[in-house]
Amino acid sequence: MWQIVEVSVGPQIHRGRFRTEGKQITLEWRGGRTVEWCGMLRPEVVATTRLRQLVGRPIAA
Repeated sequence: MWQIVEVSVGPQIHRGRFRTEGKQITLEWRGGRTVEWCGMLRPEVVATTRLRQLVGRPIAA
């Protein structure tokens, strides 16, 4: 089941969705998809942190 995550970076709000697959999460957002290891952390914490990192990076030309 997909869950929604939102982060604010500056004046913009970015949305993504994630689902857990064992100890991993699959995070999808407008820029693509990534798989992250959760370990003992809550999946929503990992998804929020990773989305903030991904949308905060400048896009390569």
